[in-house]
Amino acid sequence: MRRRRLRKKEAKKVSAEVEENAGARVEGEMDEVDFGSIKVILVDNEPLVINYDGRYYLSVYGAIKLKPEKYRVTVDEGALKFVMNGADVMKPGIVYADERIKEGDFVFVTVEGKDSPIAVGVALCNGEEMVRGKGKAVKNIHHIKDKIWKQFFG
Repeated sequence: MRRRRLRKKEAKKVSAEVEENAGARVEGEMDEVDFGSIKVILVDNEPLVINYDGRYYLSVYGAIKLKPEKYRVTVDEGALKFVMNGADVMKPGIVYADERIKEGDFVFVTVEGKDSPIAVGVALCNGEEMVRGKGKAVKNIHHIKDKIWKQFFG
């Protein structure tokens, strides 16, 4: 596992992009750890941010800790085990989706009745479309119990 310190200019870009994408501020010393298709940005040694496809967003831990103000998708209890096993989020399991979500936005996923995020992903359709119809709504890119989570939290 390679780890490298981000320069101040790179860290500023990460902070600005996360604030724009999630409405949450991240500041501090940043190190990047490579997990293949996803890179994790440690902020003061906490895995708060991910770099997916050259774009930055909060990790599941970052979403739990910083409580982003936008782009929440809530699923019913029946979808929990599937999402926790890495499955993409399907429209029939969604009970709420932030209407500001546009296709391609990063989103965080919670379970009905709980505020704590269980996954982060990329929207495959607009928020309004997520709560009706059939098919995939969110590509699951990082979730609790995946290899990234286990690396930092056992």
